[in-house]
Amino acid sequence: MKIVLQIFKIVLIALLLYSVIIILRHPHKAYYKTNDAYIYSNGNASDSDRSEIMKQLHAFQDGYSKRDTAQLKPFMEQLFSQENILVLGTMPQEILIGVEKVSKLVLSDWKSWGDCTFLMDNAHISTAGNVAWISTIGYVKFDMSRFLILPLRLSAVMVRENPVWKFQYMQFQFDLDFTFLLFTLVVLMIWLPVSLLVLTVMIVKRVRLSIKSEAQLPCVGDSQE
Repeated sequence: MKIVLQIFKIVLIALLLYSVIIILRHPHKAYYKTNDAYIYSNGNASDSDRSEIMKQLHAFQDGYSKRDTAQLKPFMEQLFSQENILVLGTMPQEILIGVEKVSKLVLSDWKSWGDCTFLMDNAHISTAGNVAWISTIGYVKFDMSRFLILPLRLSAVMVRENPVWKFQYMQFQFDLDFTFLLFTLVVLMIWLPVSLLVLTVMIVKRVRLSIKSEAQLPCVGDSQE
């Protein structure tokens, strides 16, 4: 029985490690070295619209590459609409509405998040009138650990404002696959009550053995007689 339990523990640890590896892998890494492949298709934007939007996308990447906080104000003025802005960050609480809050997020990213690289040349760009929507991928190399690099998705909505394309909605998202983690969690949920049951049985056996041993000990008075 002990050998079976040890084997099960080893298998469980292996599953946990494998799930971490699966989660942290870059699902679209093959696209990182090319600028002529479109993971989400290239979209329906005309050549002229695509060219103008690409200028803004590269300016966005340039800002996130240089991370020059002194250029934050012109960066925001050049790239973001001043009305009805919504940006969603990678964390659940990062819901930023308005220029001021979005500026604080960008400033925080530049100061302490990491080096972001987005595949702007590979972006899906579609338009309908004065509205455009964009999707692409990328990755972030964290400042806190240069060995931690996670894949990203970037999606956005842009509006044409006399006649410059500017961001009005944007979402940063970690491009991670948690499918295998769900399986691991199910295994853990099964393993936990089983472990508690085994522990309870072991405790009961030890208590019974202790009581039995005490009952078999001779009394002090009996030994003197």
